[in-house]
Parts: sequence; structure tokens; C-alpha cells
Amino acid sequence: MHAFTALVRKPGLKFPQALSEHPQKNNIDLAHALRQHEGYVKALQEVGGKVEHLPPKDHLPDATFVEDTAVLLEDKILLCPMKEPSRQEEVESTAAVLKKYRDCVTLDSPATLDGGDVMNTPDAIFVGLSKRTNLRAIQALAKLTSKRVIPVAVTKGLHLKSATTFLGNDLLIIDPSRVDSSNLKCFDWVEGTESESYAANCLAFEDVVLMPAGFSSISDKIRAHGLKPLELEMSEFEKADGSITCLSLIIPRRAAASREKRLLASKSYCTLAPRLVAGSTKTALY
Repeated sequence: MHAFTALVRKPGLKFPQALSEHPQKNNIDLAHALRQHEGYVKALQEVGGKVEHLPPKDHLPDATFVEDTAVLLEDKILLCPMKEPSRQEEVESTAAVLKKYRDCVTLDSPATLDGGDVMNTPDAIFVGLSKRTNLRAIQALAKLTSKRVIPVAVTKGLHLKSATTFLGNDLLIIDPSRVDSSNLKCFDWVEGTESESYAANCLAFEDVVLMPAGFSSISDKIRAHGLKPLELEMSEFEKADGSITCLSLIIPRRAAASREKRLLASKSYCTLAPRLVAGSTKTALY
């Protein structure tokens, strides 16, 4: 049985026009990006994932970066109110699939949030205060979870997870030059220099860590913690200001199972008391 489901969407025809501040943003090779995406999907399968492909969106340049569209919480999925107008349609298409797994909610304007700013850990959720995510969103998110929600100022780059990601067992990989790290001192660090900053975005599955290729020093540090780095070519996604976590939404198997149980319970309840169910409402649910 698969350990998790990964929602992915391959780069569309307009991917070379993705929003980016990278100096090589005008040199994105779509064919190369598609090959790299295939390698990414294969890696997700190798670590035990069931990969579900979202419908292609050729007219949306950034649609391959599905992580930004939603955040998984304990008992619901938060659909992100994205700041960039060109990306807002992505959320609608992702929601159509996500509602199979959990109830979906969203936030009211003027809250803006990108999933790439949300770093979930067992005890707390760290949220980047960035170019794409504002304080209103962080405050609203705190009302949707029982975990502590801790803001982290992003001082350089696009998202919080452009600078740091959680590897499990109280371990972060981080470039501290890009964030205010004062709220992250409770973790052990795999620390990279500014030239290694791109390697700070990793995706951990138990003892395997998916990471960008080309950072041997970071790979060695990860191994020193008893983890196994699995390096992937990400050059074309780097040019588009994206990386490892950006390309998927990870849904643990228990989330899908619990959703199925709730649906079965709901069907049983509807049989017993259809009027009560029919008369109930849930605001902001999708």
C-alpha cells in the first residue's frame, strides 16, 4: 500500500513564461523541464508514493508549482488565496481534486497566502511573512489549526521554503541569510551558505531526502544525520523560482483513509436522519 499520494501537474506550454526573478528566467527549456519532471515523479514513486496527475493547464505558466495552491491541516485543506492574479485560477483546478481527501476552506480578502510559505512540523506551523503571504493570512490560519502558528520574516527570496525545509526529527535544512531565524533556533540545522541556498528546499520521506543535484557538501551533511539524499536535476525549475517541494502536494495515506471513513459515516447518518443533514450548512466549504 502506498505511504502517501502526491498530486503533481507537468509543466504546460507556457511554463517558460513563469513568474520569476532568476537571472536565467528567459532561458527555460520546456523539453528539459518535462524530462526533469518525469525524474521527479519517478523519485516520488520510488519512495512509496502514489502519484496523481492533475489535469494540464497549458495557459497557466506556474501551474506545475501545485504546492502553492493549498495547505494540509489536521482535519481540512486550506485553499490558498494567492496574491498573484495570474495564479489564482490554479487554486480552483486543484480544489476539484483535493475535496476527495478532506473538506476544503479558504480565507477572506485581504489575506494572501502561498503554500510555499508554510512549513508544517509536528508541534507548530511556521509561516513565511513574504512577498506573497501577508500577516492577515497568518492570523487567519492560526484559527484553523490546533498547532502553534509562528511567523517567520523572509528577508530574501520568494518563500519561506526557499530558505528552509523540515527534514523530521527536529532537523531543518536552512540558509539563515534569507530568513529571520530567531524562531527556528529550537531545531538542529543542516546549514548551507548563500551559494548553497537552492539546496535548502528539500522533501523528506522518513530517511530519504529528495534534494536538488549539485550540492555535495549539503549531501554529506544530510548523510551525517543518518539520512539518504536522493539528488534530482532541477535546473529548469530553478530558473522559474521553483524547486523540490513546489512540484507536489503530499497527502499522507491516513488523510485519504480518514476522509473515506467520514464519507461513509456521513452516508450512514444521512440514511438515519436526512432532514438534519440536509438542513446543515458549512460556510466557506468547497
